Amino acid sequence: MIPVRMLLILVGFLWASVGSALTINPPLFQVDAFKVITLEGEDLPFALGVPIADLSLAAIVDGEMRPVPFQIDQFNVGGAVYFEGWDVPLAGDPLLMDKTDKLLFLFKDSGERRKRDTPYDGEVIAEILTRGQDGFARFVYLVKNSRLRSDDQYVRYSSEIGLVDTDFYSLRYNTKNHLVWEDFDYVNFAGDTKILEALKLGLNTGIVTPFTGVELDNDSMVATPTAEKIGPIRTTTQLNFDLYLFGVSILQLSMQIHHYPKAVIYDVRGIMPQIRRMMLINPELIMSLDASNHMGASILTAAKPGVYGIMDGEIDAYEKEIMAAEFDRKNNWIWFNSKQKMDILAFVDYMGDFDEPLKFTMQDTINKEDKSKQFLNAGYKVTHFPTKGFIGFAVSLFFNDRFRGDPEHFTAYARTLPEIEIRSL
Repeated sequence: MIPVRMLLILVGFLWASVGSALTINPPLFQVDAFKVITLEGEDLPFALGVPIADLSLAAIVDGEMRPVPFQIDQFNVGGAVYFEGWDVPLAGDPLLMDKTDKLLFLFKDSGERRKRDTPYDGEVIAEILTRGQDGFARFVYLVKNSRLRSDDQYVRYSSEIGLVDTDFYSLRYNTKNHLVWEDFDYVNFAGDTKILEALKLGLNTGIVTPFTGVELDNDSMVATPTAEKIGPIRTTTQLNFDLYLFGVSILQLSMQIHHYPKAVIYDVRGIMPQIRRMMLINPELIMSLDASNHMGASILTAAKPGVYGIMDGEIDAYEKEIMAAEFDRKNNWIWFNSKQKMDILAFVDYMGDFDEPLKFTMQDTINKEDKSKQFLNAGYKVTHFPTKGFIGFAVSLFFNDRFRGDPEHFTAYARTLPEIEIRSL
């Protein structure tokens, strides 16, 4: 028999071990882990004026302070990622941390709180606390003059071969037109067909007279890459976006494509010349995704959040109801649930004074030659264009194995950053 004193010591030891284990934060929910946390330079006053090359991030990993992936992006005066040689100037100093610069890192790379005596190379100048929906506090640390950098790269990209690759998806573009998808693959997709066929942009318009109808598709809309910024958290491609009519470019816009570990964002901005706009009668811009053979998949939208569209090869009364409804400009999510371990959340954000009516559009048909094949096209339709002036919008696509719960909640939460507190040290 074990003496009572020995049992008490053993129980105390086990309780201390359990208590110690309970202080370790559990893994983040999937929807949280790969969220990109973005901090404005103005949120980091103690870093302003510091050479960007001297700043880095670190976190506690397995009890030790280690470097974690990060990047600092600089922005132009128009609020887009800055590219040297572009016609929009840099908002700040090219070498120093400014209020307009942004620090990016992944939520999952935050860790336990650092003890004051934990050694590390360089000067720790700030503690950044992050707290997600699980309520646990996690920390990263802003460091100055450290020689240590993480080698992890969450996004790999080359415009030369048109390929973006992350741990979750790969996307190959046509190298001459990045609006054309050559191939898309999602790592955990359980189906045996292509997930997505293409991203499509289209413009339905009359020319000079409303009786002369023209449908402009990806052959008439060309986004040519001109420069790229490759970072461990996201890559940004700068493109020239031309709209061609009868072989002549009638509209030139600036486009940036941002690739994240689990998302892609298309940012389009420009000025609509009044004389060119006068050529277009009742134009409608369509931004959509093509897919095939997703029988039984569902679509739900913010336009009619209680009404599901079911992929079955035909447009029924419910889907017509969804397409007839107009989106709230601030609440316009579309949720595509493949039911094969790959979901897509889509959003449109308007910029500046561009605030045009927006609707959902969808085609759901059966191939006439091969009845076993189903074709799906779904996305957004901008039903009006301004007669002149600024055009600005961003289309965001978020990928996940499965979004769970109430769509009204998770569609908002997918883009909600965790609670953040910053303390200088």
